[in-house]
Amino acid sequence: KADVGKTVKLGDDGGECLLVLHQGKVHAVGSLCPHQNAPLQGAPAYNGELMCMRHFYCFSLKSGDCLSAGGYGIPVYEVTVEEDTIFVSDWEYDE
Repeated sequence: KADVGKTVKLGDDGGECLLVLHQGKVHAVGSLCPHQNAPLQGAPAYNGELMCMRHFYCFSLKSGDCLSAGGYGIPVYEVTVEEDTIFVSDWEYDE
């Protein structure tokens, strides 16, 4: 069974991200696929990749790079978990 992403609000300014608990780690990425802005809510994650269900583009949960087509990518945010709280950075992660 695949892990799936859930869209959550970030602060009061209308921002949001997609949270995915995958392989024991919480990942936070952009909530929309950059190809036609399809929502990633419910997108499955397999082997470190998140798959958009509209056209099956796959994105690395680590880098945000599209592994299916060049020129696309999603933001990846730094995550810290403290007890029952998940903190998501406001900055894109660039390794």
